[in-house]
Amino acid sequence: MVISHNMSSLNSYNAYNSLNIEKSKSVKKLVSGLRINNASDDSAGLAISEKMRSKIRGLDQAQRNIQDGISLIQTVDGALSSIGNSLIRMKELAIKASNGVLSYSDRQSVQEEITQLYLGIEDIADNTEFNKIKLLDGSNVKNTPGTEEFIEVQTALSDPNMRLAAIIFDYTRNLSQSLAVGIVNFPTNFNSPYNAMFTFENPPSNPNFIYSPLGEDTNSTIENMIKTVEDLKNDTSGDPIKTAQKKFLIDNNISLTRYGIDVLVMKHSTNTNFTYQAGGPDGSGVSNGTTWVEKGWTADFVYHELKTTPPSSSGTPVILQVGPDMGDIFKIELPNAEPENLGLKGTDVTNQYNAQAAVSKIDKAMSTILSQRSKFGAYNNALEYTFSNVLNSGLNLTSAESRIRDTDMALEYSKYIKYSILQESAQMLLKQANHSKEGVLYLLNF
Repeated sequence: MVISHNMSSLNSYNAYNSLNIEKSKSVKKLVSGLRINNASDDSAGLAISEKMRSKIRGLDQAQRNIQDGISLIQTVDGALSSIGNSLIRMKELAIKASNGVLSYSDRQSVQEEITQLYLGIEDIADNTEFNKIKLLDGSNVKNTPGTEEFIEVQTALSDPNMRLAAIIFDYTRNLSQSLAVGIVNFPTNFNSPYNAMFTFENPPSNPNFIYSPLGEDTNSTIENMIKTVEDLKNDTSGDPIKTAQKKFLIDNNISLTRYGIDVLVMKHSTNTNFTYQAGGPDGSGVSNGTTWVEKGWTADFVYHELKTTPPSSSGTPVILQVGPDMGDIFKIELPNAEPENLGLKGTDVTNQYNAQAAVSKIDKAMSTILSQRSKFGAYNNALEYTFSNVLNSGLNLTSAESRIRDTDMALEYSKYIKYSILQESAQMLLKQANHSKEGVLYLLNF
């Protein structure tokens, strides 16, 4: 019998310590509810779980981002709805003013209400915002580059008493004429309606017209010939083109020679006047592209409305982050609902003709607003679908992460009971091992 080393006691003690460590781990898992509390518990599982947790947190934030985006869209739609109601009332008033039984004072009263509605639309466009972001004033919409286009207007006269705009003629023979306007360079990125007026430099004195071979002389002048190119439309939601207002005015009673063939060439360039050039004659009684206007005649004319389609948009959209990864974005292009951009500037119903024209103008504005409302309705539906998808992705990912990281409480509690029983057994064996050496004392007493 030896007393230096009590191996039974040492073995019982080591077993007791090991069981105590395992029991402590089990208690920690039961308390935290997590199977993996440290990297030592499951290093590979911890790495996978942490990546999943990062994506889950990103999906949760994406859900909040989408809800904010839906709120923004609903704000825009509500403002556009108010503008639409104002336009409906404006159209109603314009139709009322188009009625021939109204007096001038009646139309003035109608005009006052239309003006107030215009200011109301302007106020909505200027002050509608979400989290200090202006939504309808066009501040997030840039200009679209313009284009160049060749415009030629031809008018044929065959009988007296015809009408050509407001230009008056005083000749009684049949004739043909054409008005050719060369290349017109429209400025790009203009931020407000562009108005230009041009006059001839150094106008010549009034020469006589030459009628060959008739040999008859008469005087003729060109007065107040106006060509306006306006009402440029915007077919994209990103970059609107401001309404261009161009007026080409020929004044100072400039005279040209008819049948002697002068060619009037009008060309616009920045900060310059119009120029005109005269070509040589073709022969007796033959016109070489003469461009001229006389008094006393009226003639029908063809109105050509120029509509440009911008090549692309360069507006700055509101970008929503709708997912946990780079590139998970949703773009919202904000409209410009300023009444000037809608083509409502200068809406006038003080006479019957203007009132009828105002109806068409208001219809175009209503079409623009309805188009924008349809687009924002599509935005809202798309974000709702995205929200549902993000929500489902988050739920599925959370379930997968839970299976890796969370504790199976029933299983872990059974382990805890096992470790507790084994620990108590080890404690009892340790006590018995310590008492096993007491026989030595009995021998020493003898």
